[in-house]
Amino acid sequence: MIRDIEIAYFLAFRSIRRGNKGTLAMTILIMILAFINLVFVASIFLGIVHAINVQSINNIFGNIVIEPEKDKTYLEQVSQIENIVKDVPGVVGLSAHYVGNSIISYDANNDGEDVKSGSWVVKSVNIEDEIKTTEIFKSIIDGEYLASLDRDKIVLGKDISGTHGSAFKNSSLEGVEVGDDVTVKFNNGLIRKYQVKGIFSTKSNQVDQMAFLTEKEMESVLGVSNRASEVIVKISETGREQEYIAEFRKAGLLKEDIKSWEELMGLTASVSKSFSMISIILGIIGTIVAGVTIFIVIFVSVVNKKRQIGILKAIGMKESTIVFSFVLQALFYAVAGIGLGLLIMLYIVTPFFISHPLDFPVGWVSLDITRTNLIISTVSLIVASLVGGLIPAWRGASESILEAIWG
Repeated sequence: MIRDIEIAYFLAFRSIRRGNKGTLAMTILIMILAFINLVFVASIFLGIVHAINVQSINNIFGNIVIEPEKDKTYLEQVSQIENIVKDVPGVVGLSAHYVGNSIISYDANNDGEDVKSGSWVVKSVNIEDEIKTTEIFKSIIDGEYLASLDRDKIVLGKDISGTHGSAFKNSSLEGVEVGDDVTVKFNNGLIRKYQVKGIFSTKSNQVDQMAFLTEKEMESVLGVSNRASEVIVKISETGREQEYIAEFRKAGLLKEDIKSWEELMGLTASVSKSFSMISIILGIIGTIVAGVTIFIVIFVSVVNKKRQIGILKAIGMKESTIVFSFVLQALFYAVAGIGLGLLIMLYIVTPFFISHPLDFPVGWVSLDITRTNLIISTVSLIVASLVGGLIPAWRGASESILEAIWG
């Protein structure tokens, strides 16, 4: 057995060494590109999904959202809820919001004739809590974020203002700038006028169609205090949301509706799953292409060495040894391509995309290379190469001695 392996290794080494160097280089190059393609496609789609998830956590849901029971409008005694949540180790921020759909109007000429309006989500924010929990304050592209004492100021997403490259200009206020006045009609019928203090862009269409007021102003509008429509919680380690939810339950939040950001993703979750499915399909296609490439290379090699195969069989060499020698060649191409491709991905491609992320509508996207992705790509490429090398080698070695020698 060991002797057969040694002979197969010798034949494979001799064939590679004496073979056409151009063909060898081209085959390895194809395997390098195949490996990079497998890793890159999966990583870029994972990067898109990661960007979507980061947007959801940093600007909409935090890690965990606490909402009132289904038959109630507000969470009661929010200060007590906040104290319970803050006492759980690992909670790095929480922010209570009043949330409601309101009609925002803009009269550009102040003549009542060309008034633009629409219905958008308006949220309240406690400034000190908000900057520890979300990153919207970092996304101001014009003007300033709200201050704690602001009562007649509002901050708008760019898809409400209709400026700064909004993708929804036709359904926006079409041209609101910082310093302009807008009128907000709340669900309770109250109407108030606010000056636009800032416009933000987060690269999330859902967030960029929101407006923000200070908590004190919203409580004045609604006539309530120490309540909230939701409390969003930021934790130190994403992925442990269910553990924290269990801790909140133990600490006394038994009646509240508590969900993780993943449970609230809705359509965004479907988009993420679609990207993952596309990544898998493209990965399968890339693997098949790599296998076919190896098949062609080994098939040509077998055809060119038919007479040599016949002579080897005539002197008593086993078919399995001959087949194994060609399989070793295929394995060499795969390992060489994977090794060089891995070095290129880790030390050239990945650093480039880290320093130059892609500007996608969902956010800044870089490659998200995982160990699992590398293992799957490596294994799938090796398996494809082994299969692609085995089939033509087995067919060529199974011919009779006379057919192999004389054709």
